[in-house]
Amino acid sequence: MTSIAGLRHRPQLLLLLLAAVLGGLLVGLAPTAAPPAAAAQAGNILYSPNLATYPNGTAGYPRAIRLDHDGSTNQTMLATFARGGHNGPTNLPIYRSTNGGTSWSQISTISSNTAGWDLEAPTLFEVPRTIPGLNQGDLLAAGTAWSVGDYSAQKVEVFKSTDKGQTWTYLSNCTQTSGQPNGWGHGIWEPTFLVADDNTLACFISDERPANSATNNQVIGHYTSTNGGVSWSSTLVQDVAFPADNLARPGMQTFAELPNGQFVMSYELCRDATNADHACEVYVKFSADGLNWGALGNAGTLVQTTDNRQLLHTPYISWAPGGGANGTILLSGQRVVAGPTGNKTVLAESGTVLFANTNLSVGAWTELEAPVTVNPTGGYAAGVPSCPGYSTPAIARENGTSFVYFAATWRGQGNQCELRFGIGSLPGPTGQITGLGGKCVDVDTNTAVSGRAVQLYTCGIATGQRWSVAPDGTIRAFGKCLDITNNGTANFSPVQLWDCLPNAGAQQWRPQADGSLLNPQSGRCLDLPQGNVADGTDLQIYDCNGLAPQKWTLPA
Repeated sequence: MTSIAGLRHRPQLLLLLLAAVLGGLLVGLAPTAAPPAAAAQAGNILYSPNLATYPNGTAGYPRAIRLDHDGSTNQTMLATFARGGHNGPTNLPIYRSTNGGTSWSQISTISSNTAGWDLEAPTLFEVPRTIPGLNQGDLLAAGTAWSVGDYSAQKVEVFKSTDKGQTWTYLSNCTQTSGQPNGWGHGIWEPTFLVADDNTLACFISDERPANSATNNQVIGHYTSTNGGVSWSSTLVQDVAFPADNLARPGMQTFAELPNGQFVMSYELCRDATNADHACEVYVKFSADGLNWGALGNAGTLVQTTDNRQLLHTPYISWAPGGGANGTILLSGQRVVAGPTGNKTVLAESGTVLFANTNLSVGAWTELEAPVTVNPTGGYAAGVPSCPGYSTPAIARENGTSFVYFAATWRGQGNQCELRFGIGSLPGPTGQITGLGGKCVDVDTNTAVSGRAVQLYTCGIATGQRWSVAPDGTIRAFGKCLDITNNGTANFSPVQLWDCLPNAGAQQWRPQADGSLLNPQSGRCLDLPQGNVADGTDLQIYDCNGLAPQKWTLPA
């Protein structure tokens, strides 16, 4: 991803940033070594530009798929990203893993079919069944091709592989523009594919061509192909648009197919003339067939937790079969925020969590630890890098209960990032933990900050009262762990919220038949001191005694 790719759906900042790039303000700094990852979950490096060789090098906008129809017993996955600033046009390197995302190696590269053009904002897609013009297991890739900074012409170029990503051939343009004014307002961005129920191949884009009209600022729409992407319909079908609102900017659409046969789309709803750091909430919409997404003007459902925490910017949605009868929907965003459009507060868990939902995207969402921490998260003020955490996919592994997560993290200079990945696990049963007096185990101040006391409090809507009982023996809220402070083992040792650590004895809890929670390392139980049910009473560990102050009801 080039230094301006992260802002193309935020027009009020594009010209400023382009001027900064051309003037060398963002990428003209002396190359430095990458700073160490000061993160609870640093993840592993998939690709990091050599800044000594490529001082303007960057990597971002990751995409990945699991190959379910490659005819192999391996746990095969493919990943790509936009690699820019490498003394040539931006391209899309293709990486493969044959062990479920544990390790990766590059197998090919996709470059624009137009000589000298950049290829950005990639997508990867495995054809799920044989359809006209494509066989089950064929692969498609696409991206926006253009000469970055020249808005007069663009193409959404489509590529095909029939050998599991080893080689790629140019197939077609899903759509294109030419002869346009060299300025913002007619961009074609962020392609994605799906195969609809009628076996039509659809190419979805975020389309700026309605910009500056009386009806829409940007829309999400699709073109269709009935010959495997060789040619496409000539007219865009609008799927998410706001005919009565010329400032609304839906974009960054991604899709998942659900076990009930529905398709779910996630997208961001930005707003022109509004500070991009205070807009771009994430919504979901549903379709029975993949092509019909409801009435225009209907935003769908705002994604939020029980206490109205929301994702902001660049969402990515996926489905994993584990975690419950309906599986688990995973949804990422660049930041977690609270507050109305135009006045958002960035919350402490930004860059450390995904949202999860086990009810087919209906109802409230909970927070799940991300296996790669993004710190800082990307922003859109002048001088702030936008690439960190810009669109972070979570792809289910074959076991159905874990996933591979990809994120761009900052290199410490300019708007330059590297690509990291990590393996995470789906949450266990999630909900409130209740104790004496029917009150809840609660994170003090309802904030995702390590070191916050864990206390008893009246049950309510707080995310700090939503705990998941993980298969690894930990109990988690905000993606962090219920922890004994300072690794204590003595009676009266307090408990707190803390970053989850590998094999930490202070973070292990075992439900007992009498309703208590045993910490094996200390041999003591989670305890409400003296049975004090007053709100704000800090919890501790104490000799297990089977009494009421040590009885807890866990989520089922």
